[in-house]
Amino acid sequence: MAARMLDLGHGPFVVGVADRVEALEACATLAPDVRPFDLVEARVDLFSGQRLEDADLDACARLEASGTPVLVTIRSEGQGGRFAAGDAERLARFRAALAVASWADVEDDAGIIDDVAALARARPGGQLVVSHHDFAATPPLDLLLAFVDRCHAAAPGAVAKVATAVKSADDRAALRTLLARRPERTAVIGMGAVDDGLRVELAAAGSLLAYGFIAGATAPGQVSAEALHARLLAASPRYAARQRRWAGAAI
Repeated sequence: MAARMLDLGHGPFVVGVADRVEALEACATLAPDVRPFDLVEARVDLFSGQRLEDADLDACARLEASGTPVLVTIRSEGQGGRFAAGDAERLARFRAALAVASWADVEDDAGIIDDVAALARARPGGQLVVSHHDFAATPPLDLLLAFVDRCHAAAPGAVAKVATAVKSADDRAALRTLLARRPERTAVIGMGAVDDGLRVELAAAGSLLAYGFIAGATAPGQVSAEALHARLLAASPRYAARQRRWAGAAI
């Protein structure tokens, strides 16, 4: 199969979230042409040792070599993750992971953005996601726009990711408007108590990244990568067309 080159002008892309080592390794065993995801997120802060060991690095290398980028996330406690150690230790773990992986996600309030951005730039096909999370509410539109702008400004070419808790029709409307106002290199995610279709709707409307779990949900309302892939095939002609092109390249 030809490598899947992720042209960021032609999303959406499904991110399969691996919250444990076994899920990461399971992703690597899937044949590239049947993977229901475009990237794999290694949620290192959720792994038992909060680091990638040799076997995990090997799984990342196999995914990357087969054309599926690995997105390394070591989410801080301050933005909904479990990593509580300091910036120096977190940067060391990013450095080890980005010796084989090509994408990284770091929060907009992290003191190590510049360092992680440099590590990502040094990788072939490297990409930085700068993210902001609010698990309590969806802020007003002016604040949402400011968050996206801050994420984009954090590093040249960064993807901005904003994920907020959705509790009302007004929240849904705010996220739709945010995406319409900031359509380029932006991922907008609405987190509800249950899956109400908003994640698929936003991805179909142009949100660059849509997250689905591999083994278990890591955020409110998250569905499996397999279900997300199937629903986007129906909801997003752009996504479906890209999948057909990749299937053709594999023949």
